[in-house]
Amino acid sequence: MNTESTYDWQGDQWTVPVNLMVGQLVKIGGAPIQFLAGGRLYADKPDGGPGWGIRFAVTFLFPK
Repeated sequence: MNTESTYDWQGDQWTVPVNLMVGQLVKIGGAPIQFLAGGRLYADKPDGGPGWGIRFAVTFLFPK
């Protein structure tokens, strides 16, 4: 779980999404790769802003 808060100084508005993600580490061809997916809810947002969202991520890992 994480958040990525932003503030618009001119509009005096916060955008505060809260992300809940799950991930899986797999090996493809011997290389470890992490896949993440999850949802996003907005704790605070400007008028007319989104109420929810989805997020996907792929992380390539290069261990020594």
